[in-house]
Amino acid sequence: MFKTNRISKKLILLLSLIGVLAVLSGCMGTGQKPLGWSGVVVSDNDAIFGSMTGKLIALNKDASTPRYQVPLETTTSGGGCAGAVTTVGIYGTPVISDGVIYISTYGGKIYAYNQDQGDLKWVYPVTDALPAIVSGIAPNGDKIFFADTNGVVYALSKADGQKVWEYPTGAKIWASPVVSGDLVIVPGFDKKVYALDINTGNPVWTFEAKSPFASAPVVDNGTVYVGCFDRNMYALDLTDGSQKWVFASPNWFWASPVIADGKVFAPNLDGNTYILDALTGTQLKVINMTDGVASSPALLGDNVIVATKTGKIFSINIYSLEMKAVTDLALKVIAPVTVSGEVVYIHTQENETVYAINPESRTIIWTFVVS
Repeated sequence: MFKTNRISKKLILLLSLIGVLAVLSGCMGTGQKPLGWSGVVVSDNDAIFGSMTGKLIALNKDASTPRYQVPLETTTSGGGCAGAVTTVGIYGTPVISDGVIYISTYGGKIYAYNQDQGDLKWVYPVTDALPAIVSGIAPNGDKIFFADTNGVVYALSKADGQKVWEYPTGAKIWASPVVSGDLVIVPGFDKKVYALDINTGNPVWTFEAKSPFASAPVVDNGTVYVGCFDRNMYALDLTDGSQKWVFASPNWFWASPVIADGKVFAPNLDGNTYILDALTGTQLKVINMTDGVASSPALLGDNVIVATKTGKIFSINIYSLEMKAVTDLALKVIAPVTVSGEVVYIHTQENETVYAINPESRTIIWTFVVS
């Protein structure tokens, strides 16, 4: 009986992964439209994101007026998907460092654009392309870090896009790397979390779980918090990767957690947000969100902002742990939540729209519909 249950769980995981891979590959039926779940990055007066139409779009963050829209590379169909695909998927949220926007594409390219005018600074690689990139980018110092779906982690020079080092892991990587001190932390589909030396790419430590990792880790106060497809949330020691604690849930932790006031706020695909003691992993409270959460939440003042897959937006006070409904967009949301000042930015993956929302007044400030 026990063996049968194990086989069933593995079969469910395999079928689920196949479904997600089909979505990522752009095989979305007759529409043949590449997907993407880029979040929004806010810097100066810009709200910038990668669209499902394959564009880098910069909006005036106060009025939704487009400043520029830059089409990225195009792709052609193949690999079993009928029909032509003319745009490229953008899964990682753009990042901005020293006035330069860095963005990854499913077409296997990394672009650097000057934020001011949206003009291209460099592209890597210049010719050909890497395997598809789902990972976002982590800038730090004079380098940026990312990984491809062939499981290779890269460090590029921020100045000119030249490769500094690369490190091959054992399987594809979707998660965005996180930099802490001299370590680049990145989980992968080979069930391992890697800590790589920031200067050489050499592994400092690895941690192995029972299933693949897909979500980005969060580092706080010497601890790496990361959710896994084995339905566990892990807390690892940053210095050596040893396990501090593990919390088991009924479903996947697809979204990255938020750490605030000594607590871990971890939304789950089972429709709950689990609130854990950050030091021990002890469950403090479970909040029913009414639907699964794939979007990574964000901290705004004393509140964690959470978006469900069906577009319900909630805020959870980090002290009282009380939840308040903000609004219901009634649209699919997978992209991570972004906050800036008093405003929450949501990028929907249905009727593709960016919303700027005031969670305190529960009002929508503006919307921008991608065309």
